[in-house]
Order: sequence, then C-alpha cells, then structure tokens
Amino acid sequence: MIRTLNLAFVVMTGLVCLGLYRIAEEARVAAADLKATRASIVRENDALTVLGAEWASLTQPGRIQALVGRHLDLSDKPAAQLSSLAQLPPKNAPLAPEGAIRNAKAVVPQPLPQQPAQASGAAPESLPAQSTDPTLASFHAGT
Repeated sequence: MIRTLNLAFVVMTGLVCLGLYRIAEEARVAAADLKATRASIVRENDALTVLGAEWASLTQPGRIQALVGRHLDLSDKPAAQLSSLAQLPPKNAPLAPEGAIRNAKAVVPQPLPQQPAQASGAAPESLPAQSTDPTLASFHAGT
C-alpha cells in the first residue's frame, strides 16, 4: 500500500514539475514578445518624430511661397471686381420652380383584374388583397 502511495506521489510530483516548466516557458516567451513589441513601439515613435520634423520643414510658409513664385503664375490682383453684393450669383439656386413642386401628384396603380378559376380543379393562386377605394387611386401630395 505504501509503495503504491509513494509511486502515486512521485508521478504527481513529476506531472506538477512538467506543468510548472511549461508555464515558466510560456512566461519566458511572452516576456520576449513583450520586449520585441516595446522595441517596435520605440522605433515607430522615432520614425514619427523624424516624419514630423520633415513635415514641419516642408510646410514652412516661406518655402511654400518660394515654390508658388517659381512654379505657378499667380498675381495679387483679383480676377473680377464686384461693386455690390447684388452682382454675386445666388448661393443656392432652386433646382425646380416652386409651382412645379407644389403641384406634384402621385398616382397609385389600379389593381389587376381577377383571373377566372381554373377548370382542372387546382385551387387558383390568391393575389394579395388590394383596396379598390377610389380615394386611394390618386391623391394630391402638395402642401
């Protein structure tokens, strides 16, 4: 009995040691991944700093003004001079005249005529119920 119990404890101790080794190895791999990720973040931050400095040098107003003077044919004179606000075009011209929109009508299609029952004895397919109320045939959509 004692031999069996000792053997069981030795086997359990071996299994616990294997489990502990596996967990320690997983922790070591996770720590290496974390270190690599942190190094990658530092490299990306350094690259962002360099790109920010390049962007700042590219967007200097003096540099842009020099490029405009070299490559574009711009002048300081306005193209057209307006003497009053009445000469400006309307901000949002209407797409359609007001009367055409107010008098718009919608027409509801009339129901199809019923087909006679089939002679073969098969039940005819039923159509969905449609209203034949003449007030719904057409209505005024204006305000």
